[in-house]
Amino acid sequence: MSNSEAAGPLPIEAADRQALTILTAFLAARLVFAFVLGPGVDEGYTLAISRTLSLSYFDHPPLHQWIAHFAAQAFGAGVGARLPFIALFAATGWLNYRLTRELFGPHAAIVALFSLNVAPFFFASAGTWILPDGPLLFGLALAALALARLFFEETDGRTWRLWLLAGIGFGVAGLSKYSAALTVAGLGAFLALAPRQRRWLRHPVPYVAAALAAAMVAPVLVWNAKHGWVSFAFQGARGAPAAFRPVQGLQMAFGEAVYLFPWLFAALVAGQFAGFRRVRRNERWLFLLCLALPPIVVFTLTPFWGGRGLPQWTMPGWLFAFPLLGSWVKERALSRQTLRAWGLVSAGSLAAVVAVVGVQARTGWPLRLIPSASAIPDPTLEVFSWDGLRKAPLLNPPPAFVLATKWSDAGKVAIALGPSVPVFVISDDPRGWAFVEGKANVLGRDGVIVVGSADVAIARALAAPLFHSLGAPSKVSLTRNGYPEIELALIPAIGLKRELPMPYPGPRR
Repeated sequence: MSNSEAAGPLPIEAADRQALTILTAFLAARLVFAFVLGPGVDEGYTLAISRTLSLSYFDHPPLHQWIAHFAAQAFGAGVGARLPFIALFAATGWLNYRLTRELFGPHAAIVALFSLNVAPFFFASAGTWILPDGPLLFGLALAALALARLFFEETDGRTWRLWLLAGIGFGVAGLSKYSAALTVAGLGAFLALAPRQRRWLRHPVPYVAAALAAAMVAPVLVWNAKHGWVSFAFQGARGAPAAFRPVQGLQMAFGEAVYLFPWLFAALVAGQFAGFRRVRRNERWLFLLCLALPPIVVFTLTPFWGGRGLPQWTMPGWLFAFPLLGSWVKERALSRQTLRAWGLVSAGSLAAVVAVVGVQARTGWPLRLIPSASAIPDPTLEVFSWDGLRKAPLLNPPPAFVLATKWSDAGKVAIALGPSVPVFVISDDPRGWAFVEGKANVLGRDGVIVVGSADVAIARALAAPLFHSLGAPSKVSLTRNGYPEIELALIPAIGLKRELPMPYPGPRR
């Protein structure tokens, strides 16, 4: 390869302009994507549960639900509530770009930034949707950038300020997801393994920063202490040891590759292996590997012996693999033509996936072109609106309350009917619905049970002991583009005679 073909040095000012262009382009794309798809199952659940502010919540720490609460008040409990999460990821992209630029230079930083934004998970789940991943990644990126400046630059009297900024970042991450603890553990490993950084273990400021992060996370501990540590028990049970399950473990690794695009996944792995070869030469690679590997290794290996796991659990680790990818690409001195072709393929693939998902979600017709399509699960039904429920006669006028038998269905019902209709869940797995206020206020009153048409018998068995009587079910068909997509049954429930059951520990008085 001739020097003229290689991607030459990139001035910092030009790189910053390119970075802002990339961020602006993907910000615009995410805005379009956000308004094409309605709220998904997890988003509807979050928006409904967060109507009441709480110190913490059942599934996760409270930050994304606090954001959703105020976003819904400002922009409505729909796709407008995604706007803070989209803006937050744009900030995360800038932080990760600056981290890579300061560690490996502007060329590596541009490659890392574009790759991060074009990866499907980071484009959609972390970058657009109302999920805890967005605030989590922002907090981790903020902490990592502050720490990189502490470890690898002249601080010029900024030691306390940078350590406290790192503490704030970890506090934000801890308020978002419990898995942030794995990144903190990675930082501890780095301080122990890097000879030049062990001095911080004898300095008071890291401990002050840790205390600041702990103080920020205190609401989570207070809420759990009052509720029998139910959130920790729920999340911890997912990794409980069981039989060896190699297929399940391989499915987890395959899911990570899909979430990142297979070719991008391979390059990220190559960047980490390249980092391993350089850890003795420079602590910068060790720093990133220590932050990246704990979530990737723990959550990739756990499904081999524990619960099924979800690929997104590993993504905080992959966030720190993108700077390593940028460094690896830079050292290979790939030509501009190669990089341009790779970028076009990646962006084109993402655009194609987004377009197909958008059209399927809006119309449902791409799957209908496939023979025997009814046997193929349609994942876009997760973002399908249940607004058609509003027209059901049993819900006009609105009842005193509505019951569902699945936590996921309850979120859809709550978003469709609005905040004026209380929604509760009767199930041994109600999740955060178990802690929704107002159950005592509906004693003695009539309600409506909303369930899938196939679950009527189960719903009646669960509800019969709670009510004086149950009426005959009526059917409601939710349609998309003129085709029935979801069949629901509405069951009149007359006279709630005792308080709804609570399968988790209640508040301790």
